Amino acid sequence: MTSLTFYGGAGEIGGNKILLEDKDTKIYLDFGEEFNFGEDYFYEYLKPRKANGLEIYFEFNLIPKLTNLYSKKMLNKTDIKYQKPDIDAVIISHSHSDHIGHIPFLDEDIPIYLGHGTHKLTQIYHKLYPGFCNIGEHTDMHHFSSGKPFTIKHLEITPIHVEHSTPGAYGFIIKTSKGNLVYTGDFRLHGPRSDMTKEFIKKAKEAKPYAMICEGTRMESEAEHNFTEKEVEEKVSGIISKSKGLVFGYFSMSNVDRFMSFYAAAKENKRKLVIDTKFAYVLQNLREKIPLLPDPETDENLKVYFRLDKSCTFIEKDYSTWERDFMRNMITYEEIKKNPKEYLMHLNFNKLIELVYLQPENADFIYSSSEHFLEGEGNEEEKKRWVAWMKHFGIKFHKAHCSGHASRKDLEYVIKEINPEVLIPVHTNVPEAFKEFHPNVLIPEKGKKMEL
Repeated sequence: MTSLTFYGGAGEIGGNKILLEDKDTKIYLDFGEEFNFGEDYFYEYLKPRKANGLEIYFEFNLIPKLTNLYSKKMLNKTDIKYQKPDIDAVIISHSHSDHIGHIPFLDEDIPIYLGHGTHKLTQIYHKLYPGFCNIGEHTDMHHFSSGKPFTIKHLEITPIHVEHSTPGAYGFIIKTSKGNLVYTGDFRLHGPRSDMTKEFIKKAKEAKPYAMICEGTRMESEAEHNFTEKEVEEKVSGIISKSKGLVFGYFSMSNVDRFMSFYAAAKENKRKLVIDTKFAYVLQNLREKIPLLPDPETDENLKVYFRLDKSCTFIEKDYSTWERDFMRNMITYEEIKKNPKEYLMHLNFNKLIELVYLQPENADFIYSSSEHFLEGEGNEEEKKRWVAWMKHFGIKFHKAHCSGHASRKDLEYVIKEINPEVLIPVHTNVPEAFKEFHPNVLIPEKGKKMEL
């Protein structure tokens, strides 16, 4: 008997927690956190303490109340008695929190399988933001790579890389007793590494799957134009070429494709791209797996921004040991202020204070991150402050972005190309819309077992 139980990702975007049971084997495909996790009950400092474990989350039904899954520490204050796990593995598709965010709750002895790049990213972010990124302590970690199958009991799992808005993203082909099962993870087809997704589609089609679990983030609505990463680069370059002052840009530090778009646009306009020390640390540690990334210690088209600290004199002892590695390529607000038209500066929300020192004139700001921020789906308090700072300094606002997820049109193509017998939509607000593209769609319900 083969079954799927969706404890997250059913009828919602994000939070994938998919339990696959086949004969005596149990594995989870991802174990993520929903985007709106706990927002109805928690706010700013009103949050559960670590000492509470899962007690508060169980109270509000925010985490599935299951046995043989969570760690002894997490169950300490709950009414569930700790029992050794009966889960054989958790398979992680990529590093975004909606796919890995709840892994710290799991029993430490449950084997975790993930790509080397995903593990590297979680380690980088945990060092920089320990309170934000944490996958917990695990005694049994396994790395996989594209095209190389691995087994968990009788299940054979083949990871195939896909293109997404973070490196190290994978889809999977799983041989079950019912037939081949395909899980897409999150993917797109409109970036510089669409070849990876095309390879996944080819392998998945060849597998002739019985069922496919397919993400559908953008199924809800189709934009008039599906912007590509190349078009983002061209738009950014155009904004820079017309700017009469300093140009700022914001995008996720883990979005390597977007970094390269901004880097190329800066070079084309004979500007240097300025990043802070944390961004430099991310780049330096990803270069092992992604050699096309420039070296932030030496690259002549990059500068590493050092903030004022302690002595206010930019001396070495003001900064962490890992930051000092980038001092040979450092730049300060004083230098940027003298020649603002020579720079394109990455600026995230918690660095807005630097505008006070930079005092930009005729400046432009390019927002190049997730669409929902600008479309009113949450983050209202943060957005209000972005706008206030831009208005105060007279900075002109622009948007240049393309999604990390496949368009509705591309989803239709992928579904029809792979052509599974059964289609199961996840990571979408409109699972019913998949019926337009496939004759046999099974709609998952949260917490309800689906027999295949």
